[in-house]
Parts: sequence; C-alpha cells; structure tokens
Amino acid sequence: MAINILPDNIANQIAAGEVVNRPASAVKELLENAVDAGSSVITLIVQDAGRTLVEVIDNGCGMDEMDAQKCFLPHATSKIQTENDLRNLTTMGFRGEALASIAAISQVELRTKQENSDLAEEIIIEGGEIKSVSKTTSSKGTDIKVKNIFFNVPARRNFLKSDSVETNHINDAFIRVALINPHIAFTYIKDGNTIYKLEKSTFRKRIVDIFGDSFNKNLLAIKEKIDLVEIDGFVSTIDLTKKSKNYEYFFVNNRYMRSPYFANAIEKAYSSLIPPKTYPCFFIHLKVNPKDIDVNIHPTKTEVKFIDDKIIYSVLNATIRKTLGQNTLSNSLSFEKEPIDFPALDKNYTPKIPTINYNSSFNPFAKQNANPSFDFSTPINKVKVQTEISFNGEKVPTNQIDNSQVTTEIPPFQFLNRYVVYQTNNIIYLINQFNASKKVIYEFLRGQIAIILPSENLLLPYSHKFSAIEIISLQSYSELLHKIGFEYSINEDNSVDFVSMPKDMTTLVALNLLNEVINEEINEEDKLLLVADRLAMKSGKVLSQNEMQSLVNQLFQLEEPEFLPMNERVFLRLDNSFLNKFFF
Repeated sequence: MAINILPDNIANQIAAGEVVNRPASAVKELLENAVDAGSSVITLIVQDAGRTLVEVIDNGCGMDEMDAQKCFLPHATSKIQTENDLRNLTTMGFRGEALASIAAISQVELRTKQENSDLAEEIIIEGGEIKSVSKTTSSKGTDIKVKNIFFNVPARRNFLKSDSVETNHINDAFIRVALINPHIAFTYIKDGNTIYKLEKSTFRKRIVDIFGDSFNKNLLAIKEKIDLVEIDGFVSTIDLTKKSKNYEYFFVNNRYMRSPYFANAIEKAYSSLIPPKTYPCFFIHLKVNPKDIDVNIHPTKTEVKFIDDKIIYSVLNATIRKTLGQNTLSNSLSFEKEPIDFPALDKNYTPKIPTINYNSSFNPFAKQNANPSFDFSTPINKVKVQTEISFNGEKVPTNQIDNSQVTTEIPPFQFLNRYVVYQTNNIIYLINQFNASKKVIYEFLRGQIAIILPSENLLLPYSHKFSAIEIISLQSYSELLHKIGFEYSINEDNSVDFVSMPKDMTTLVALNLLNEVINEEINEEDKLLLVADRLAMKSGKVLSQNEMQSLVNQLFQLEEPEFLPMNERVFLRLDNSFLNKFFF
C-alpha cells in the first residue's frame, strides 16, 4: 500500500481532535488569545451550549490584513521565533494550533482592527477553507465567531454530551481564565442572559464575584517565597468546605493547571480539621522561572511538569498548615487575662452541712413475697398470654397465643426502631426502614411509583445568594428540586427566595441537600440515590402505625423491592423453608 501525504484540510481535522474536543475547548483557546492580545475588556457569548455559536469580543491590539489570514494556518504563532523562546514562555497560546484547529471543524467569522487602522479586516472561513476576505468597519480589537462546531465532522458532534454537561465545561473554561485575570473586565452571556459581568478588581474580589458572598468571610490569604517558587493566593477557613473538589484552583505563571499531587499537599494540611469526604477551597498562584517548568506536555496545556515538585509540595503543605494554625488559634483562644469578680460573702454566713435520710432497718437480702397472680406450678404450654404492642401510645392487643396456634395476621410493628416487621400469609418480612424508604424514594424520583414527598411552607421566605454558575445548575435541576419539596423564586442578583422546603429538615440541612444536588459532579442515577439517601427515614426514628403501613404498601408496589441499586438488601424474608434450615 502506497504512503500518501494527507491534504491540509484532513490533517487539520485530525489535529483538531487533540485541541478542540468540545465547545469549551474553543472557549478556552479564544479567551486565552484575547488575554494575550492585551485586552482590558472581554465578552464571551454562547448559544445552545456552544453548538451553534461561541463568540469572543475583545478590545486588544487586533491584527493587520496579513496576520489576520496567517493566524489560521497550522503552527502560525507570534510567540516563538527561536528554540530559546520555547524555554521562556509567559503567554497562554504559543503553538499556533488553536485557530487552525477551530477553523477546520466549524464556520468562523473574524473581524479585527488595529488602533491606527481606518478599517477592520473581515475573514470568513468554512471547514478550514477561506471563503472571503474583505474590509469593514469595527472598533479596535477582535471579534471572532465560531458557528456550528463539528458541522463537517458529524461523528464527533454526536459524541457531545447534554446541554447541561457541555455548559458546565464552558463555565469551567470561563472561570479559569477570568479568575486569574482580575485586571480584565469579563462579561459572559449565555442564550441572551448575562451570567457574569465582572468588573476589574483584585484577586480576592474576583473570587467573591464569581463564587458568591459565602467566600467573602472565609478566605485566608497565603504568601510564601523561596528561590524555586513564589506562592500567593487564598484558601478557605475550616468553616467553608465542599463535598467535591470543584473549588480547587491552581495557576502557574497565570496559566490554569491541574495537579492532584499539589492538591494532596493542601488537603493533608486540612485532614484533621474538617470532616471526612469534604474538601477545602483554594485559589493558589505559583510563580516560577519558565525554564523550570514544561507546559507543552499535554494538548490542552493543563498539565505542567516541574523541575522539582517535591520541594513545592513541602512548601505548600507547610504554608497552609501555618496559615490554618494561626487562624484557628486566633479565633478559638484568648490570651488576654480578664479579671474575675467573685461575689462578696456575708461575714455572719454559716455553711449548712447536708443531711442524708435513710432507713437503717432496711435489709435488701430479706425474702420478698412472690407475685401472687402467677402460678409457677402451671405448665408454660398451658398459659395464655395477652400481649400488647404500643404504637405512639396506642395499645393494640394481639390474638391470644398458645403453643398450638400461630397468629396468621398482625399489623406491621417496629423492632429496635430500625426494622418494620410485617407478616402476610405464612411469610414474615423483616424490613430495614431506612433502606426501604430510600428504595421507595429512589424509584419515585425515577418515575416508577407515584408518591407524595411531604414539604412544609416557611412562615417567611428564606433568602440565600448563590453564584451565577450555581444558578444555572439550579435551573437545570428545577424539576427534581420541585419533586422533593423545594419551591422558590430566583432574583436578578442571583439570590433565591425559598417559600417551601422538604418536611422535617432544618433550613441548613435543606440547603446542604440542595447544594449537593446542584454541585456534585456525579451521574444522574447516583444523584437520585444521593437525594433518596438524604430524604429517607433514618434508623432510630419511631414510626406511627400509618407510617409503617404506608411504607409497606409503597415498597411492595415495586417490581423489584428487595435490593437497592448497589445490592444493599431492603428486607429479610422469613418463611417455612428458611426456618427449617435452622430448626430441622
């Protein structure tokens, strides 16, 4: 078989798979180009989760006619001239792959103008092929539109996830760039709605503007400098933790990076201070000599190789521990000696000696009278015993029982406040009330059974402010939240007024549940299980007769009631064959 050289359009489509694998990739590349252009104002516009449009507008330096056309060629870059430049990178983009890759799999419109130019350059490209080049009017800077991504690669378009998933990736890409560039004003518009409008600010203010007011009082500044690295940024107090690692941000030389290794250094500093399976929030910037790192080891450049990461690990851990120690001590201990005032005693006061009353003739070993109402001489198998079972104070008598007669029907009753015992025909079910309740709620959330989860109206609306990203997630899960008892209205300032919440939950517990729904990065089935777990009847709860009967009825409406999805058993079935294994 002969070896052929691939045409440029096919080679670019293949290369695009490494650089642009979803709309968020285009968002990242275009935003970073806008930052590199020296912009002070950047606007991101997205439609249909980036499928139909990703547009970035900036007021940067712009490009002339020649550069406007060359920027779409593979490996076209203004950042590298010599091999030495590769070792001293301080900008975001440098390989010259982004625009060529984006143009290869979409329809692109570019409009750019330099400050001293009279007219702007306008270029239209489709599938990597330039369709037109013309002059137009425009303000200084660049406006680039990426339309119908993957229009010529339908197989790749089919691999895109749901709108909510793709939107979350776009949100992440925007936040990563906006966080580390607080000197730039950013606007993010999604489907015609302004999600973020961030003014120029400090790093701390940018964190609060993006993630909400709850961060304002719970951020601790850190700063450390050694020859190898300079560390600065913010970590959360022990009062601000999350169930996921979504609030962990590392930047190196103003570039976002992923580093589970360095994250472990920070998490270990918190390990004895916060509950298990919770994580701190941190926003940390590392400044190192460009010669001591390699950012060109991954197509997305989010992985960075350091010349000596072990030293940085140790410095990070020690710095965080020192910061947490100082904050914890200063908040919990007071070293100022305050005077203690003791009440003056009356000089004529005489203390009274306490007395103890007791019966000196009492003999605990004296023989007591036996219970006259019970005859020990009567054979036990001839005695008929009247038993009573109490349900919240109501005593329900059962049938009289002897050794030859077994009760065929009894109402369900609770055992150890953890199990519901239910008999039907010749079978006894020992039901785990927590697992049974969780199973019923889970199947209800899946639409397999019709029940009503109780909610309660608040006396006054409760207001809570969320971040813009959380509001997007809140809207996407509105149906699920309504099902479990949340009723609310969303205000323009991203505050939410709650008028109803799940019954028997405090406001704090209900908001924790809501935060888990909108912030946990888990698949839909696991999310439904998480909600069912939080709403299920807890072990130890005393159930009324109606609650037990309702639970039994709902459970046995299900097609497969015996196990939860993770093979957790819901009930134990005791029948004749089961008992015969033990007694015969």
